[in-house]
Amino acid sequence: MQDPQISTRNVAASNSLHALRRYRSQAPLTHVTECPLYRGQRTSRARVKCASDGVDEVTALASTADTTQRHQAKEDTVHGDVQEINRQAAVGVPPLIPLVPLQPSRTNTMAGFVWALLILGAIRLGRRQAEDTFLDYDAIREVRQQRLESDKEMYARRLQLAKLEAQQKAEDASKRIITARRRTEEAEKRQQEKEARYKREAEREAVRLSAIRDAEKRVFEEKEAKAAAELQQRVEIEQKTIAEQQRRAHAELDRQRREAEERRQAAAMEKQRAAEAREQEVAAQRAQREAERQALRRLQRSFAVRVEGSVTIDKAPKGSVTPGRISREATLQLTAEMSTALTSETTASELYRDTADASSGAVELAGKAAAAAMDQYHSALRLQNMTGQGALQHMGEPEAQHWVRKACCRSLATCAHSLQGLLQSHGQKAAGQTAAFQVRTEYGVLPADHPKRTEAQLDSAVAMLEAGNTTSCADSVLKPMMEQNDQAFYQGLSAPAPQHVGSVLTLAHFLDHMYHHRPAKRVEASPWYESATSLVQQLITETVQDAPKDSLMPLAQYMQHALGGDHAVTHIMHRLADANLSSATKARQQEQQRLQEAELAAQLLEEEWPDEDEVRAARMAVREEATPVPERAWALRNVASTLALGGPGERARARTLLEKAVTLKEQWLDDKEHPGLLVELDALGSVLESSAEWRADAGAIRARMLRILSLVASRYLSAGETASAVVVLESAVRQYEDVLGIRHPGISTLSKRAEKLLENLESEQREQVAARCRQSTSIVQQIIQTFAEKPDVYKQATGKRRSVELWSEGGLGTLQPLL
Repeated sequence: MQDPQISTRNVAASNSLHALRRYRSQAPLTHVTECPLYRGQRTSRARVKCASDGVDEVTALASTADTTQRHQAKEDTVHGDVQEINRQAAVGVPPLIPLVPLQPSRTNTMAGFVWALLILGAIRLGRRQAEDTFLDYDAIREVRQQRLESDKEMYARRLQLAKLEAQQKAEDASKRIITARRRTEEAEKRQQEKEARYKREAEREAVRLSAIRDAEKRVFEEKEAKAAAELQQRVEIEQKTIAEQQRRAHAELDRQRREAEERRQAAAMEKQRAAEAREQEVAAQRAQREAERQALRRLQRSFAVRVEGSVTIDKAPKGSVTPGRISREATLQLTAEMSTALTSETTASELYRDTADASSGAVELAGKAAAAAMDQYHSALRLQNMTGQGALQHMGEPEAQHWVRKACCRSLATCAHSLQGLLQSHGQKAAGQTAAFQVRTEYGVLPADHPKRTEAQLDSAVAMLEAGNTTSCADSVLKPMMEQNDQAFYQGLSAPAPQHVGSVLTLAHFLDHMYHHRPAKRVEASPWYESATSLVQQLITETVQDAPKDSLMPLAQYMQHALGGDHAVTHIMHRLADANLSSATKARQQEQQRLQEAELAAQLLEEEWPDEDEVRAARMAVREEATPVPERAWALRNVASTLALGGPGERARARTLLEKAVTLKEQWLDDKEHPGLLVELDALGSVLESSAEWRADAGAIRARMLRILSLVASRYLSAGETASAVVVLESAVRQYEDVLGIRHPGISTLSKRAEKLLENLESEQREQVAARCRQSTSIVQQIIQTFAEKPDVYKQATGKRRSVELWSEGGLGTLQPLL
């Protein structure tokens, strides 16, 4: 007999199988659910074996639904399956009754074993059937057809459900829209009411504020009207007052203008009458002077010198160089020749680099030729005088010299003008051009007893000056003579010349007359000569004070050639010409000088190197002879200062050059203790001190400088500058005691001498000397630089004398007091 538990389980399994069949026949394939009995086992096919019947159908359905089950949840619970069944039932799908796993009875082991064998056999058979069904296309087609039929029914139900849901959603949306529209209308209504209420309040506030503004405006307008009325009243009163004041002022101005005009007319008439009177007086004086001049001319004995000359421009000889500090290749040669009836022909020739250089040197060349010709003529006059003939029989030496100088300046102007004409035409014509010229200079001499004789007038001027009547001397004698000689100088002169040449020559004649007729042979003993020089400087300054810039240098050059470089008037003219130079001209001259110095230094440095070419050596010798000693010494110092910065070989070369410079200066000064040697000795001492091997030689040089500085101190002492002498001695001791040593004889001698001189000074002067001696280096350098000659002093006509020359004459020269 069968076990009741087993029968019960069979019945339950049969019911579950029937329920599964009904669900699969009604539900679409998309809702296939695994058998709850084997939920934990997932393979490529669902292994379902609920009973022996219908195994093939279950296996086929499980195999087909395997693809859709991959996208479901990994783990489902039994509670989830129940919820799914309830949801499907809601849409008309019959619920799937969950299958409860059959549990074998714990009391009957044999029954459980049999049940397990059945299940395993069913599974095995189901798997085989499933595999066969999976490969059976007819069965698959049939199953698919059944699925499609089931899906159509389900799709219709779903459409119905979707329509119901859409209808419900539309109704809900319509209700929401109606509700929102109602709320919006209510909000707009409330907003409109709020805006209307705000508008009414704003209108009421605007009306209130407008009323307030109108009231304030009325008050303001009343105040403004009142103020405007008061202002208008005040303006009218002020206008009346101002108009009255202006009327009175205009009346006063008219009165003053009339009075001023009357005074101006009276002054103009008075001025006109005075001018007419002066013109009449001047005309009368001029007529009188002309009549006197004509009368005097009839009494005068006239002398004339006629200078005949020629100028030539030609190519420079091959291989020739320009003279001067810097030798350059010459391309032009200018030649000026002059002669008179009493003298032979004098010639001046110069080489130039180009036309511009020749044009700037035309006055210099003409001045050389004119000065040489007039010197010969003056000598010829002296020879004639020795034989009792000639112009010197009727005039004094100063007057004859004045006439010769006047002829020299006229000849210079004519010759320079001819040279400029040749240079302008140079290049347009063939080389070898020549231009001839002649100039005649007349001079009249009154009888010896005539009061208007030139010597008599100059004697009266000297007498006025000695009497202290400088104004009368200038106005009564010198100025009329300057005017007369100025007119006479330009009369008959065909070439342009600088202004005031005749006036300056007249003042030079005045100084020469005073010097020639001096009572003593020493000019320093004649104090009136210094007064005369000051008067001449004053008159020249007044004469040229309105001269344009850069216009006095030609006049200074004329005086340089006519009077000579040592004349006092030449010095005055050079000072005035330097002050008359423009800033551009000064800058141009400084730049030219700088370039020349650099070129000279480079040229001398190049020539110092050994050269085996005899021609070049000879040329260097000629250049050295033509170069002034101060410039050669300056160039050697510059080259040596550059070499001293190098190594031992360069310093040795620098020592040689400086020793050569010292030797040249000694020969030129002819004195081994001259202060002019300080510059070269100081440079040589600095080079010797740079080497330990030359310290003894450096001491000898410094000792020699001590002796020279002692001479400078003696010169200060002789001039009465005791304090300056002490400063020089003490500064020299402090400067060189480190090199020579305190026990050196020169140091001890100068120290004792400085102490003795210091005792003669007052306490205040001693303090000043002590303070000044603290700057011993600068004091020694100041003295050294005082005797340093610039390269352009020798050749350029500046009128400045050398410091070494002034030292040789005695006195302090260019030295300045040190306190």
